[in-house]
Amino acid sequence: MAIYRTQGAVYAAVKEATFNAGGTFTDADVVPVTSDTSLKPEVDSIERKAVCPSFIGQPKLAGKEYGSGTFGLELIPVDDDPNVSKELLGSVILEVALGMKEQPGTGSGAFIGYSDAGTTAANEIYEAQAGEDGTAILYKLNKPCGSQDSLALKMMLGCDTSDSQSLNFTGVVPNSVTFNFPVADVATVSFDVGASGFSTASGETLLNALCLETNPYVGKNATFTVDDVTYEAKDLSFSIENTVSDREAITSAGITSKAVTGKMVKGSLTVTFQSWDELNKFKSNADAKVYMELSNGSHKFAIYMPKVRYTSVSVEDDDGILVNKLEFEAYEDTTTKEALYIAHE
Repeated sequence: MAIYRTQGAVYAAVKEATFNAGGTFTDADVVPVTSDTSLKPEVDSIERKAVCPSFIGQPKLAGKEYGSGTFGLELIPVDDDPNVSKELLGSVILEVALGMKEQPGTGSGAFIGYSDAGTTAANEIYEAQAGEDGTAILYKLNKPCGSQDSLALKMMLGCDTSDSQSLNFTGVVPNSVTFNFPVADVATVSFDVGASGFSTASGETLLNALCLETNPYVGKNATFTVDDVTYEAKDLSFSIENTVSDREAITSAGITSKAVTGKMVKGSLTVTFQSWDELNKFKSNADAKVYMELSNGSHKFAIYMPKVRYTSVSVEDDDGILVNKLEFEAYEDTTTKEALYIAHE
């Protein structure tokens, strides 16, 4: 028998350190996900060895438990209240996926844009100047040897407290995060996550679902720079892929935590075809830069990769216009010591 619920699943995310320290999920932790979001609990089956030929088809036993799923999000600021820190909705997932977040404050070098003229010695990073909004948030891609936080995720169903049920995942680490920035369209991000365990509960206080707001980030001003030549780009997409390993111990669940042992950033974009120059630069292993700026009218969201190299180049027909589709990987820049910056204000 199926029960129709007037309220769909509500998803929430907190840092596991906060959750394990006695904290609970609150309305502020609710993540306004898109419809492609799902979480799935899983349990390994243990095969039993028959000690006598007459013992066949013995039942399997439940073994190691874990979980997996995806989160689809629109990139949305919290609100336009100048008295509220402009954290992205769902930013805790982004922070854990990347590994590092800073809130530099006014005049402390928050990366919020890109300028060919430049305000730094490297002529690449535009810094927040004194007197500008000090609520800029800067994310960096942490190295695998750096600190790695994990998440606790909740999926809650129900129309009232007596009807509420929840599925809680712990030890959650993103396996990958994919950004899609179509120019003149809503920017989205998708997380593929894995958990070290799960549990169920009922009769909990319901969390209030947040609807998608009317002020999402929209892609504009995508540029691709190689050999000091800047091209207008579109259809920028890139993913951060974490190599995640399970850490197991003698516990009821088996997996106790997850460790990130490797990272990769790869992506693609298209530029209008003009000559074979990009193919020749691909063959010569030339370095390039990628910058993407998003806006929702009152906030800015920016992505910068100071050093990328082509992994493939193709010529395609885009509604009668020839374009180069470029696939690339990002690397650590020797000047900035970073491979990826993501910032918003």
